[in-house]
Amino acid sequence: MKILNYLKLEKFAVNHAHTRKSLATWRRIVQEAKWSNKQAVLNSFPTAKMIANNRARFEIKHNHYRLIAEIHYQDELIDIRFIGSHDDYDKIDAKTI
Repeated sequence: MKILNYLKLEKFAVNHAHTRKSLATWRRIVQEAKWSNKQAVLNSFPTAKMIANNRARFEIKHNHYRLIAEIHYQDELIDIRFIGSHDDYDKIDAKTI
């Protein structure tokens, strides 16, 4: 999969250095993946939660942070929509962000 808006993750990692390893692992797994459906995402990330509108919520740094991505299966693209703390996550609508 090709990651769109990866700059959001890089900026986040600069401000939250303790997430760098988790984000690097997430990135490696996603870039090597060839997801064609929701189950394929869950096979790679069993703790992920599938959300409406082809979005998925991933746990980062042992679920201290959440990452929302929109997945375009046919185009093999994953678009980073959000990354933040649980408090930040509670303030957004994961289905529309």
